[in-house]
Order: sequence, then C-alpha cells, then structure tokens
Amino acid sequence: MQELGDGVLKQVLRLGDGPVPQKGDRVTVHYSCHRQDVLLDESRGREAMSFALGAGEVIAGWERALASMKQGELAALEVPPEMAYGEAEVAGGVGPLRFELELLEVLPAAEVPFPVKEDMSAEERLLQAAKEKEEGNVHFKAGSFQEAKEAYLNALYLLGFEADCDQRSEEGVWLDAFRRETRQKVALACQLNLCQCLLKLEEYLAAVQSASAALELDGANSKALYRRGLAQLGAGEAKLARSDLAAAARLEPRNAEIRRSLESCQQRLAGEKTATKEALGGFLSR
Repeated sequence: MQELGDGVLKQVLRLGDGPVPQKGDRVTVHYSCHRQDVLLDESRGREAMSFALGAGEVIAGWERALASMKQGELAALEVPPEMAYGEAEVAGGVGPLRFELELLEVLPAAEVPFPVKEDMSAEERLLQAAKEKEEGNVHFKAGSFQEAKEAYLNALYLLGFEADCDQRSEEGVWLDAFRRETRQKVALACQLNLCQCLLKLEEYLAAVQSASAALELDGANSKALYRRGLAQLGAGEAKLARSDLAAAARLEPRNAEIRRSLESCQQRLAGEKTATKEALGGFLSR
C-alpha cells in the first residue's frame, strides 16, 4: 500500500482516467467502511456523497486520499483514528478503519453553482457565510483583492444583505435572537472588510456604499467612519471626507492613522480653497 502521510495508507483497486481534484473542487464518492471484517457503513444503495474538497466536511484521511486520486479511481484505504473519528470507540474497538472509496465525479470549483439562500436554513446560511468570510480574509492577506471582494459579497448575499435585498423578506428567517445577533456581527465584519477591498481596488463609490451599510449596522463604528472618509477622499469629496474622519477621530482620539488622514484631508481642502481664491482673483483682475 502507498503511504500518504500521517499513517494513511492507500491501495489502488481500479485506475481512474479523469482529473485529480484540487482544493475547492466538488467531489462525489461512494464508500464502504470496515473495522476488521465488520461492515460499519456504506453508501451504495443510496445517494452518493458529495462535498467540497478541503472544506473540512469529511474526515482528514479522506481529504488526504482524494487529493491523490483520479476521477473513476477505486481505492482501498487504511486510516488511523486520529485521521478518522478520533480515539472514540467505534463498533467495539479502537484502531484503524478500512474504506473502499470510489471517486465518481470531480466538478472544478469554478463550475460549482453557488447555493441559493432560499433553499437553505438560517443555520446553513450562517455557516456558509462564515466560510465565505474566512475565504475572503485568506484572499485579502494574499493580496488577491478581487477574489476577496467576491467572497465577502457572497457572504452578504447569504446573510440577506445584498444591495437590492428587501429586508422585510428576511424578517421571517432570523427569528432566533442568537442567530439574528450572529448574522449582524458577521455582516458588519464583511461590510468593513469589503470596504477595505474596494479601497485597494480604487472603487471608491462602492466603498462609500459598503461603509455606509456598515454604519447602518453600527452607527458608532470608527472603522466604518474612517474607511468611508478615505473612500470619500478617493471619490473627490473632501468635505464629506473631513466630516467622517473628524467623527472617527472623536471616537478614537489616540489613533495616529486617523489623525494623519484628517490632517491630510484638511490640507487638501485648504489647498482647494487657495486655488479657488487665486482663480477668482485672476478672473476679477481681468
């Protein structure tokens, strides 16, 4: 058997001739699970199992094996407890589990249809939105601002905060107080992070809208005020920018970054005033 690392062993029973799945691809599999000679579970006879590779939806041993398999491949696996279900007792004993895993289909991540929120429960929407937010954070840290922007927009869609969403239609979904509060917190983080992405992409008007949406969720949020101020500056609205930056500075008087931006904004306004005065003076002298 082939050693895949962390004690996971694999033996190819039938070669595949299709693509090898990559992280984020959606894979469909049939499986059977044995401990020694005892059949614990199998999927044949019912619907095949489908999940995103690398999303932590299945045991780590499967993740490790599938990353080495081709579509159409059938493999036997030996998976130690720490790469399966932990040290908990399963069917009378602790030890490695044996699987037969058949990789039926690989759907590239780019072709996976995004879930329709109306088909999901509030809990499913929260969980998927949290995943999208974390994916956005990973892209942002890597400097992939367009990909980060798309992930944050996906999260906001799932939470019912897309730009054209009628909030009245969402009232019946978030009846539980805990889920309602969690939704607000995740949405606020996504709006703030989205605004940061839009600033990096120099999409200033969209950044103003995103920061304004964050302020609708938390009217005294200094980050939202600061970032909207920067977006207003980028859009050429220095007076509006000064108002937001001054409000952010009042909330965080010791924040040197906010103070520097406010001073820069005031200098720009002073320069614009001087330029206007000189232009008018020249006109009148003529």
